[in-house]
Amino acid sequence: MSPIKETRRIVFENIVVKPEDIRTLAKAITDASEPFEKPKLAFEVQAEGGRSYESETLEVFEKGGVLDTKQVLSIATRFTDYETDSRIRVNLAHGNFRRYYFNYIEVAGTDSTWVHGVIRKLEETLSEFEKQASWPRKWEIPLKIVAAFGIGRAWVSLQNFAMVHVLHIQPITQHPHWVDAVQPFASVIRWGLSFGIGFFPGIFLTNKLLELWPSVELRMGREWAQLSRTRRDRLWVFFTIAVLPLLISLLYDLLKTLFQQ
Repeated sequence: MSPIKETRRIVFENIVVKPEDIRTLAKAITDASEPFEKPKLAFEVQAEGGRSYESETLEVFEKGGVLDTKQVLSIATRFTDYETDSRIRVNLAHGNFRRYYFNYIEVAGTDSTWVHGVIRKLEETLSEFEKQASWPRKWEIPLKIVAAFGIGRAWVSLQNFAMVHVLHIQPITQHPHWVDAVQPFASVIRWGLSFGIGFFPGIFLTNKLLELWPSVELRMGREWAQLSRTRRDRLWVFFTIAVLPLLISLLYDLLKTLFQQ
């Protein structure tokens, strides 16, 4: 009767992974392989520009090497022992991947004690990684709504300004009778129109915002090449100078409209 093989898999997110974290994780995997007579190890790094680096030792993760000089997209570590049908799989991919097979740890073997011990050790190692900010994904829907209103309102205001001060087109003074009938709902119609105009641009920009805080961030390579980190810094500058004053202005207009009614 063949032995029963047990498999444990955990999926992780909201972490920032640095070169030293990968070295610690890889060391834990090599330690777990020591009890086996003929362990087969494989370490792989996928980098920007279609480059890939593979090794059967920890050499590919050495200081000053690929992890410290290249913009890394994904990392995979593998341990396999064919005699006992045991294996360890660790996969990390930079981005907001929520699928089951992008960022995970998997341990399998016929020795249940070994499987549980290894998975617990790797979980403890992961728990020491820096935590990624999760607020952009938690507030994704409200951010899209606010962005839609803000972009739509800004577009309407810009259009009105252009018609009056650039094209010198004055508003019609004589309104049809139906305009007076819908006048009490003018604010609702105005904000609904703004939301409709800004809906798709708001979704697009919010998705771009979420990309700046990837669920798993591989913060590796030279500091100037760490794009997510650099773009976040630029975003805060732009938000402070350009977006915040606009949001305050929009909030003021909304409150003024509500109190006037």
